[in-house]
Amino acid sequence: MLRRTCEILCVLTALGGFQSACAQVASHSQDYVIHVPPFMSLDALRGEQFMNHPQTSGDLTFTNSIWWARTSSATGSTVLFSTDHAFQNESDPTYRRDVRLRSPRMFVTPGAGWKYDRFVDQTDYAAGDEVASVQVSSSRSGSALIYLEVTFLTGDLATLKGGDYVVTVVGTISEN
Repeated sequence: MLRRTCEILCVLTALGGFQSACAQVASHSQDYVIHVPPFMSLDALRGEQFMNHPQTSGDLTFTNSIWWARTSSATGSTVLFSTDHAFQNESDPTYRRDVRLRSPRMFVTPGAGWKYDRFVDQTDYAAGDEVASVQVSSSRSGSALIYLEVTFLTGDLATLKGGDYVVTVVGTISEN
């Protein structure tokens, strides 16, 4: 059988028929695609912060916390920092103090389009506003080191009950 096939190929090649037989072969292609979803991360680079109140009427600002935001989204990302509530006394949550969030600066990937959407906000627990939030966003992929100030607004010392006052700041990153 193999010998007969070789003879036919030799004859077709000699007569030029082999090329015309090859021209009738169909061609197909198949694409292989891997979808890589946008990568986003937000990390607080410093741990919990503690401070003793000096028993003065001045507001107390904690050392800047630094957050590292990274996004590979072609449309960029939005980073939101929000408090869970105003500062509350741990042993008696009815005693509260307002909190101010402020983002004084960012160090960013050039060309990523990072900007401040809202760089300062504070609670007003007496008026029912328990959440302070600041927000930054980018228009392209890149990273940013975002500095965040948290300030304890002392208010009236006469109503400042002793104990630990606590607030939690939650950072979230989402794709634009």
